[in-house]
Amino acid sequence: MSRLRVYLGCSLDGCIAGPDHDLSFLDEHPPEPDAQGGLSFEDFLSGIGVLLMGRRTYQVLLDYDVWPYGDRIVLVATHHELPSAPQGGQARAVSGPIDELVAEAKVLAGGRDVYLDGGDLVRQGLDAALVDEICLTFLPLVLGRGIRLWDGLARRNDLVFDPPVMHGRRMVQLRARVARP
Repeated sequence: MSRLRVYLGCSLDGCIAGPDHDLSFLDEHPPEPDAQGGLSFEDFLSGIGVLLMGRRTYQVLLDYDVWPYGDRIVLVATHHELPSAPQGGQARAVSGPIDELVAEAKVLAGGRDVYLDGGDLVRQGLDAALVDEICLTFLPLVLGRGIRLWDGLARRNDLVFDPPVMHGRRMVQLRARVARP
């Protein structure tokens, strides 16, 4: 059965982007090549069949001209036309309520997990009680201002944490399952 999973890097104060959606702080703390502990992005991605992301997140990929998702299908929640994905990736625009978008992604994932990416979509997924697992990697900095992951949530979400782990020598990673009543 497909799970809806979140994997994000953020500052200690919960910012997933700086002011004006700036992500340069992530580049300042790249994963160490020999990092021990934690769940690497590559290992996380190995269980993913489809990605569902927001338009701003997709734009970041276009700005960096990277495509780390291989041949996986990427669904981009938007009401606008999409520029082509970089490096031969495949992406298509989708729109509708979050529950319908997640249902479509799970069908396309063929039993593999769905990666939900982008602050607004993650909050929508949490508010709709659709998210199954969250993996947050905290970078060793406090931004003070920016786009905070939790700002704007409309409902409470109870979590069941795995023990925190060091991810490399500088980052702390928390994994949690969203508790269902």
